[in-house]
Amino acid sequence: MSRASSRLQVGHGEWALLAALTACLPASLLLPAAWSREGGPLESLQVALLVMGCVLALSMALRAWPFRVARLALWVAPVWLLLAGRELSWGREWLGNLVWLQLLARPGAIVLLAWLLFSAWRDRIDEPLRAAFARRTPWLGLLVVLGGAMGATCAEGHMSCHLPMAEPHAQLFEELSELLAYGALCVIQHVVFQQHAARIAAWSSALPVEAKVEEAG
Repeated sequence: MSRASSRLQVGHGEWALLAALTACLPASLLLPAAWSREGGPLESLQVALLVMGCVLALSMALRAWPFRVARLALWVAPVWLLLAGRELSWGREWLGNLVWLQLLARPGAIVLLAWLLFSAWRDRIDEPLRAAFARRTPWLGLLVVLGGAMGATCAEGHMSCHLPMAEPHAQLFEELSELLAYGALCVIQHVVFQQHAARIAAWSSALPVEAKVEEAG
């Protein structure tokens, strides 16, 4: 198989996500409105996906250290937590009357985001990402992420975009779109890590110790 055709490969999970994304609109008209509430089934599924993404990233970092992809995995892990914090309204439901702790949550997230931007530049995390995409680009997963983000944005009425549907259905559409976007991010992460896991396995079995240290550096 040529490198070009390998890059265009699409997994069954990506096709399933795309099909689910196209079904978001009819599903939002049929599902109970209570599913979109704070702490409801859809939000719980979103948080579960985000936490799973974080756990898988940390697992990859442990397995891949000291190779470059481990730095990418360590960088991605707190990104999943930031997304989970956003879905949980930065702990508003859990912290209750601890207003001072709620006030610290958002600035803390901003500081973490600033550190992530700095570490992305310092550790050049784009290198393992580009290396994985050179072998297989999860373009359909990226399309689902974009479509889900746009769908959620329109459902919220941002960017001069508005869906002509009642608010409960629009909120359901927003939550479904976000759920599928997060699912697509999990698939993209899996594709990237899978490409590097195959390379690490090949290096471990074929290269002498000196070459492994050089590749990992």
